[in-house]
Amino acid sequence: MRTRTHLIHRSEARDHAAFTLLEICIAITVFSFIMISVFGCWKCIISGKMIAQNAAAAAQRARIGIKTVVESLTCTELDNKNLQFYEFDTDTSSKFAALSLAARLPADFPGSGLFGDNVMRRVTFQVEKDPEGNNNLVMKQSPLLAVLDDQNTPYPITLARDVNVFMLEFWSVDNNEWEVSWDVTNALPPMVRVTLGCGHSANNPDVPYNLVCRTVAMPCTAHN
Repeated sequence: MRTRTHLIHRSEARDHAAFTLLEICIAITVFSFIMISVFGCWKCIISGKMIAQNAAAAAQRARIGIKTVVESLTCTELDNKNLQFYEFDTDTSSKFAALSLAARLPADFPGSGLFGDNVMRRVTFQVEKDPEGNNNLVMKQSPLLAVLDDQNTPYPITLARDVNVFMLEFWSVDNNEWEVSWDVTNALPPMVRVTLGCGHSANNPDVPYNLVCRTVAMPCTAHN
């Protein structure tokens, strides 16, 4: 009798010490919710870090690009006696503007080390697509009097990547307002406003992460 009672008590103790199937399922469910929450938080952290890095890179690219464009504008020269070399060309008819000018560039200007004593150069800014389909602001420069052909081409430098805004505006003395085009190649506008936007979110490719706008007072008038 004692032995049977002792066995019954031991069996009941084992039953209380073990987990039931329902308890195991509840524990697995709770653990799954915890892991899902952890992975969700980790994904948000990684996504936020990537967005911040992209925004910082876009801001840096925009600063470098706008600084180079502004510096070239402040160094612009125009000579009506040699207009075929000095003409000031702009194109604002498409989504992205284009700019071509003659400038006396300093030694610390990007790419100057490749041109030696050729400080007078033709500089062109335009937005081009790379092999991945991204729009990049590319600067091309060559000696002012150089003859260009298939073997002798302008030297390109990519100033800013993932560009979605490159706009030029010109101050009109006659109308006393900003205009979106400058068709005179033998004269300089009194001021040029440059707007550059880089980077974009996945949801809206037309809204830049960073938008920079600078107004440049042109340094001179045409030499006659």
